Amino acid sequence: MKIRLLGGAGEVGRLAVLIKTASNGILLDYGVSFDANDKPVFPLHVRPRDLTATFLSHAHLDHSGGLPSLYVSTKTPLYSTPLTMELSDLMYTDAIKLSGYYLPYTLEEVRETMSSAVPLTYGEPVEIGRDAVITVYNAGHIPGSAISVIEVEGYVVVFTGDFNTVDSNLLRGADLYNIPKNPDVVIMEATYASTDHPPRERLEREFVQSVKEVLEGGGSVLIPSFALGRAQEILLTLVKHGIDAYPIYVDGLARQINQIVGRYPHLLKDPDLYKKALEISIEVPNAYVRKGAVEEPSVIITPAGMLKGGAALFYFKKMAQNKKNGIFLPSFQAPNTPGFQILSKGYAFLDGTTIKVEARLEWFDFSAHAGRRELEEFVKRFTPETRIILVHTDPLTAAPFIRRLAKEGYDNIYLPTALGEEVFLSKKFS
Repeated sequence: MKIRLLGGAGEVGRLAVLIKTASNGILLDYGVSFDANDKPVFPLHVRPRDLTATFLSHAHLDHSGGLPSLYVSTKTPLYSTPLTMELSDLMYTDAIKLSGYYLPYTLEEVRETMSSAVPLTYGEPVEIGRDAVITVYNAGHIPGSAISVIEVEGYVVVFTGDFNTVDSNLLRGADLYNIPKNPDVVIMEATYASTDHPPRERLEREFVQSVKEVLEGGGSVLIPSFALGRAQEILLTLVKHGIDAYPIYVDGLARQINQIVGRYPHLLKDPDLYKKALEISIEVPNAYVRKGAVEEPSVIITPAGMLKGGAALFYFKKMAQNKKNGIFLPSFQAPNTPGFQILSKGYAFLDGTTIKVEARLEWFDFSAHAGRRELEEFVKRFTPETRIILVHTDPLTAAPFIRRLAKEGYDNIYLPTALGEEVFLSKKFS
């Protein structure tokens, strides 16, 4: 068996992994990254006719965004959870609207992608390809996300996609109970291999206290959030802690995602809390409501999470220079983004104008990824014979992680650092 890293090798983003055996070509994710000019950067090419099956772990574009480009002339079965496919459809449509000029696919290829989907249910094995079976389990990352266990021609492969083992308000942590302890290989994300996330209770307490202080001081709170996953988690956190005495507005793509996720209550940690949050929150459908939202003490949850575009920029320009307001960033801020700039310098350069932030500015680590401690515990679940391949991480982050585990006897970890690298597993005979 050969495992080829088409994307996500020595980098965070555009994850794509190809499993090649005698009779199968199984593609695990096929994501896209965006460069400093917001142009999409794709994984290495794979010929669709060489694929017997494709698996999509979840709907974030860095795992899903390149898939429609593979459905121009072929219809390889695409295995994923129904919620992931419904969310992906929305994400593709939005991406075409924002970056269609640079994308190698149109809505027609998106329709072909959707029509090729084969639904997966957590815990239920499904035959894929030739002499291959896939079983998926909740990954705890975003709604619909899945860790996959693939049995193919005598090998067992675990592929995590992005995962989180800690409960959030939105989801229960990853379901690791049924994942085999001695697979041949584990392909796992290690985004935060060098970082421990704060305890959830403390994080929520500090976040809610900061929100309350701004509101009680007569200001409003802008919370730029990733539309898929983070916006829902923030909304639930606010409602859970009683912030709903003030208006909570939800803008942008998060509105549609809220409704889609609400149709899958069985996947949520607390369906009743989610239903209450949707009933309490106020959707922003137009510019009139958007303008009104900034005229009273309120909380505004809106994309984009790094202030790179979307409705968040409208609110930021209106709110940033009022000391009564708060701008709270609950997401990772990549370098060369306005969000990173305001955190590091206290101002942002937008549309030819420098906007100094006078509002209260804070960052909160609401990550939906496993942190260093959880990643180490995950590795230690497996036997020393299992090969571990780290993806979706950078070498500087992952190297100390690997060294620390090696000192404890876990010397079976491999970090690919270049696209196209291949890992070979010898054929097993029973």
